[in-house]
Amino acid sequence: EGTVDYSQLTFDPGQNELIVGEAEWHCDEFTKGACFSRGKSEEDCQNYIRVLLVNGDRLFTCGTNAFTPICTNRTLTNLTEIHDQISGMARCPYNPVHNSTALITSSGELYAATAMDFSGRDPAIYRSLGGLPPLRTAQYNSKWLNEPNFVSSYDIGNFTYFFFRENAVEHDCGRTVFSRAARVCKNDIGGRFLLEDTWTTFMKARLNCSRPGEIPFSYNELQGTFFLPELELLYGIFTTNVNSMAASAVCAFNLSAITQVFSGPFKYQENSRSAWLPYTNPNPDFQCGTIDYGSYVNLTERNLQDAQKFILMHEVVQPVSPVPYFMEDNVRFSHVAVDVVQGKDMLFHIIYLATDYGTIKKVLSPLNRTMGSCLLDEIELLPPQERQPIRSLLILHSRSELFVGVRDQVIKIPLMRCNFHKSRDACVGARDPYCGWDLVLKKCTTLEESLSMSQWEQRITECPVRNVTVDGGFGPWSGWKPCSHSDGGSVGAWANDRRGSLSPSPGL
Repeated sequence: EGTVDYSQLTFDPGQNELIVGEAEWHCDEFTKGACFSRGKSEEDCQNYIRVLLVNGDRLFTCGTNAFTPICTNRTLTNLTEIHDQISGMARCPYNPVHNSTALITSSGELYAATAMDFSGRDPAIYRSLGGLPPLRTAQYNSKWLNEPNFVSSYDIGNFTYFFFRENAVEHDCGRTVFSRAARVCKNDIGGRFLLEDTWTTFMKARLNCSRPGEIPFSYNELQGTFFLPELELLYGIFTTNVNSMAASAVCAFNLSAITQVFSGPFKYQENSRSAWLPYTNPNPDFQCGTIDYGSYVNLTERNLQDAQKFILMHEVVQPVSPVPYFMEDNVRFSHVAVDVVQGKDMLFHIIYLATDYGTIKKVLSPLNRTMGSCLLDEIELLPPQERQPIRSLLILHSRSELFVGVRDQVIKIPLMRCNFHKSRDACVGARDPYCGWDLVLKKCTTLEESLSMSQWEQRITECPVRNVTVDGGFGPWSGWKPCSHSDGGSVGAWANDRRGSLSPSPGL
């Protein structure tokens, strides 16, 4: 009772509604008692929602349920209406602090990457539900997964992709964490006699995000991703290890670069005393083809012995640019969202970065090799004395809004805030791709609000002018006001806020 956690946000496009994972879905006393008896605390023995997926007219949701995870299918338009309840094992973590990711494909299969057991020592990428057989990564095999922290997953073409960080099994000098991209074929049905109930198409590769130099400075730990499917471009945020100097970077990866590495050689170690060596890929350009004859009909074309030992790719996935798109010391980024904005002359990518001290940085992605990224703004979500870690970040392009989940609130931020710029110099000098100066209306507007593109002035050739003040600084916060549900129910909660525009704030 009383525990609040807004770490899961999703959007129902049919109803144009935000769904927040803070349902009144409590554990029964018997389950909580069993949790206490195993040494867990009152805070641990709650039901934290960790999976929230829209599936047609249903909402599939899973909670930790006091270390006894459960999942339900609910009516999307009436979340109190539960159709069925199933075990959450291999679909949702037991422990609320364990990272996990999940998705449902259009054919109804659930792909989840999570810990399979109470202790968290059996991580797996697992498929269940739908019409295909359940499959998982090999159990207790560090060459498949080595203490991973799962970050994200995407359904792309013939494959399901997973992004995570893990202890690098190939690194033979001390303990080091590397970031990974992994994939499995969606038509994989496992092996026969060998690799039964196990993926035969699982492969993984290292993602590189580093500051170049004679000795590159690596940001080894992936924290979040954002995929732009229309551009086949993945943005990732990376940090240094938690025990080292805090530093963060943003790198972008083309899907084609990831695919190219998966078509290249494998990295293989014959035994624990052997060196890791490259091995030629027997199935380059593998696209999940299957065998159509004999005793192995419908199995994928990968040789089962190869599938068992060739897991890790030899080459490293390199980012679009050798220099990270954005770097900053003394801060750790935790979440990322990206908006593609049509400016006067070109498309711009705006990157929203959640910081570990509870703010959102708004960054303009580099336009070319000569102009680096620009920090456009840093948004203070809460007064300094009330700052909280950010737990979720969801961008709704159709509504031009950014939703930020913290421990006990969801905050809505409009992406377009051109009305804050009261003068032509401030508007154009802000270098904000959303905004330009309308010469007819004599005010700062979005492109859609302008009467004529030819009369809309926007010049983004350098970073913002920092000595121009911006009218409309934020004033004091008003009280939070709960929003009522459209169905009249009490399941879930979210809140909005208002902040007055009082006085000018200094430039960045």
